[in-house]
Amino acid sequence: MSEDKSKIPATRIHTDAKPVEGSVNLITSGAVAAALDEVLEQTVKRAEADADGNDIGKTYARIADVIFYEEV
Repeated sequence: MSEDKSKIPATRIHTDAKPVEGSVNLITSGAVAAALDEVLEQTVKRAEADADGNDIGKTYARIADVIFYEEV
């Protein structure tokens, strides 16, 4: 059973500076914000690259660049 930290003086409460799986320490709001920023950054990188890490915008042609049609 985990210790009730609500009655421990703040000077004795241990906090984690980043999320740690299984930690019994409290987590700071800055640590949560930093972790979410890191996840967002990684998500953006994956959204901008293919499975091989190639930059999608620079590696692949756009449909408008390769399809030519003539209206009749």
